[in-house]
Amino acid sequence: MALTGNPLLKLLVVPVVIGAILIGVSMMGKKESAQSQGAATPTVTSEEAATLGIDGDTPADTLRTIVAESRQLKDQISKVIQENDSLKAANENLQGRLRNIDQNIEQKLNNTAQELQQQQENRSQTILDQVQKRLENLTHIPEAGDTDLPVGFGVRPEDGQHFQGAGSSSSDIVWIEPQDARAVDANGQPLAAGSTTQPSGFSFPTSFGNAVDRGQNALERIDDGLHPVGQQRSDLENRKLVRKTYTLPQNSTLMGSVAMSALIGRVPVDGTVNDPYPFKILIGPDNLTANGIELPDVAGAVASGTASGDWTLSCVRGQIRSLTFVFNDGTVRTFPAPAEEVNDNQSNNNQTASADQKTIQGG
Repeated sequence: MALTGNPLLKLLVVPVVIGAILIGVSMMGKKESAQSQGAATPTVTSEEAATLGIDGDTPADTLRTIVAESRQLKDQISKVIQENDSLKAANENLQGRLRNIDQNIEQKLNNTAQELQQQQENRSQTILDQVQKRLENLTHIPEAGDTDLPVGFGVRPEDGQHFQGAGSSSSDIVWIEPQDARAVDANGQPLAAGSTTQPSGFSFPTSFGNAVDRGQNALERIDDGLHPVGQQRSDLENRKLVRKTYTLPQNSTLMGSVAMSALIGRVPVDGTVNDPYPFKILIGPDNLTANGIELPDVAGAVASGTASGDWTLSCVRGQIRSLTFVFNDGTVRTFPAPAEEVNDNQSNNNQTASADQKTIQGG
């Protein structure tokens, strides 16, 4: 009897073979992918390793380097933390000091304000006490021996009745002569003590006027004593009596002056200018100098005169006839006096060529 094969085995062999083939193919694919991945690992060249600082280092060296840098970084972080803590403590200490300083300043200010207030109160109390004491003195009735009436508040209608003697009326006047008064006669001579001559007035050893006026009066009295009695002074001497305070000597320089009119010079004929052309010059306050010293209280000056020369040749010179000073208080002073200036002009116009004729002076 012949053995027959089971057809089911035949059917099972085919899937087993196919599964083995698939398993082998899958294993081969995994090996190829692993080889492809190994082949794709990047490599570092020697230049790149030198740039990165890992040339010649093994993985162990690199790991030790990383560990050392990590430890160093931790040490730096710990130091920074300690410094921050110390700075924080110092900041808190400074803040505490500032608070103490503010408290001290505030306390001192309060103490000073209290002291000032106490001093003000004491000063006010002292002033009030003084005022109260004066009021009490004013309201006090004077005794019989007193000779002064109360002044200010506290004066009563009956005060001063003790001044009236027996039989005296209310219209009597008590005259008290000054202690430094000196009795003089009609001629102004002082009377001797105990003289029976009736004095015509009084003189005082000290004048009540201005010190400058007293000095000027003394000089005038001396000048009067030098002149004989009855002799009249000339006009020139009367001019000398004017008080001279500031001087403008000869050859003084008046700089920065402004001409108010044109300088037109006429040619002199035989030393005489017929019909000279007048001119005026305005002088400011900063230029009125006398020997380099400015004249104080002068607002300005106006100079007037006549010009001579040859205008066509630009040769002109002027002769100042008068100079008027204007002061800050409005006072005006002209030199020479207007009357003398008129006489001077008339005499100049009537001049003729002579040996003693005055020459034309330049200005």
